[in-house]
Amino acid sequence: MLRGSPERELAAWWEAEAEAEAEAEAEAATAAKAQAAKEQVRVDPGAAGEPERKAAEEQPKEPTPGPHRTAEEGDARVSPRPPPALPVFRPKPAPAQGLCPQGKSGSKGRSCKRSSGQSDEYCSPRPVTVDSSKARTSLDALKISIRQLKWKEFPFGRRLPCDIYWHGVSFHDSDIFSGQVNKFPGMTEMVRKITLSRAVRIMQNLFPEEYNFYPRSWILPDEFQLFAAQVQMVKDGDPSWKPTFIVKPDSGCQGDGIYLIKDPSDIRLAGTLQSRPAVVQEYICKPLLIDKLKFDIRLYVLLKSLDPLEIYIAKEGLSRFCTEPYQEPNPKNLHHIFMHLTNYSLNIHSGKFVHSDSTSTGSKRTFSSILCRLSSKGVDIKKVWSDIISLVIKTVIALTPELKVFYQSDIPAGRPGPTCFQILGFDILLMKNLKPILLEVNANPSMRIEHEQELSPGVFENVPSLVDEEVKVAVIRDTLRLMDPLKKKRGNQNCKLSSSSLSMAAVDILYIDITRRWNSMTMDQRDSGMCLQAFVEAFFYLAQRKFKMLPLHEQVASLIDLCEYHLSVLDEKRLACGRRGTAGARPPSSGTPQEAAPAAQLAEGHPPPCTNSAHRLSHSRHTPS
Repeated sequence: MLRGSPERELAAWWEAEAEAEAEAEAEAATAAKAQAAKEQVRVDPGAAGEPERKAAEEQPKEPTPGPHRTAEEGDARVSPRPPPALPVFRPKPAPAQGLCPQGKSGSKGRSCKRSSGQSDEYCSPRPVTVDSSKARTSLDALKISIRQLKWKEFPFGRRLPCDIYWHGVSFHDSDIFSGQVNKFPGMTEMVRKITLSRAVRIMQNLFPEEYNFYPRSWILPDEFQLFAAQVQMVKDGDPSWKPTFIVKPDSGCQGDGIYLIKDPSDIRLAGTLQSRPAVVQEYICKPLLIDKLKFDIRLYVLLKSLDPLEIYIAKEGLSRFCTEPYQEPNPKNLHHIFMHLTNYSLNIHSGKFVHSDSTSTGSKRTFSSILCRLSSKGVDIKKVWSDIISLVIKTVIALTPELKVFYQSDIPAGRPGPTCFQILGFDILLMKNLKPILLEVNANPSMRIEHEQELSPGVFENVPSLVDEEVKVAVIRDTLRLMDPLKKKRGNQNCKLSSSSLSMAAVDILYIDITRRWNSMTMDQRDSGMCLQAFVEAFFYLAQRKFKMLPLHEQVASLIDLCEYHLSVLDEKRLACGRRGTAGARPPSSGTPQEAAPAAQLAEGHPPPCTNSAHRLSHSRHTPS
């Protein structure tokens, strides 16, 4: 993907910085003028009813976001309070079409309703700023995502703090004291093959039935004697057992240094093993095959928070195929890497590798296309997804204790520092019986959306990969949506229960119609307002209108979560107002359903496996005891 020259980009960046500083000064002057106007009307006892009108007239209108609009450099960023914990494994719907999107009003005028004491800035969120200067190979997908969200990118960094810092490799900046960074300290070390095996082994010892999704592993060279003794003991008890093992270097990546063996004596002990430790695992000899080829699944998992533990799993992923028809391992085919190893970086060098623009053909496909194919054969897709979700969550739980130690060491509590989040790549293999097996976890999954194509011997060209772009841009975009520091402001500003297809007037008419109908059927009319049956009917109707694509019980559950979250926000505001002792401040009303604001996260959608959706992250939130 071509970009402009460095000189032109650098000049544009300096111009944007100067424009941002000028705009910040202008807005500071405007804010001071507005504050002075408020102070003036506050001391004028004879101007009843005028202060709010005058202040509103003197407050400048928010400019429409556009490609030339820069971030307000002087804005102070306040981290929003996270929504209350949601039930484990409950699917969350994506916002229905017609609901106002983030940062836009659902109607022509401003639809936000200010409570007493709120400033105008509350209803004028600025664009989110993203520092992409260290994004490296994920830069192209990140740029597309930022452009789709209409946020502000700083490709060469920024003198003032940004809201989000996107790093390509690991967390290594000690001079970031605010904002959010897309890497956790220590994550790279935690998901190396030896560390991951040790963490999962501890849980296997405690909960063997719960953690049976990870192959039995031994660490080399430390446990070589134990490995050889245990294999010999099993062979003595069952002479027909013909195992195969796979050796993986601890710090290896992209298939480098991986090989298969049939006996412990085949391990290459000389030289490299002492300087390059490895893990040896039982090889899965009966994988699920498609088109007679072995394949694995790359799923993207967002670790949004450690405390509370909050995990999002992308509903779309990649399926990477071998390029040679699969046969069970035997001494003659152990070295056939294109038959046994699914690594994309290896198979791309095979003469049988197929680049395809289709999501359901070629050597790299979307995971949803695999699920659709399995579903057509009668496979229970919900069971497959449930097992995968369980595998992901249990793996993250196994890693969490040590991750917290790394986090608290680099960013101690009470000291300034950024909050962290990270996208992990889970490599999963489906067995012939559809049981998912964890192969490894990648702290820096590739986010490249292009591949190399050989034009002539030794001459390569980068060609866009439509399959990679479809999957990876959606993952980054939805991750940014979830980490949006201004999401709470935008949600309170615009996204009420009503949408363009269900106005406040329509809600009032619905209330009157249902109330009259049920009151006419009720003998006892001593109570005013809705009876319970009328309320249930209205609640079901609103749930169906708001969450159209879900079964009724999930629609109702989603609307309940939505209302509970909004009520908790209102309780927090009341508590804050009470502590400040604000005289005459009227607490926000929560008596009508139309005041509710949606709690469902933008990327918590749970679309069916065979459908396309802009929101592809399902949510699981845990607070381990």
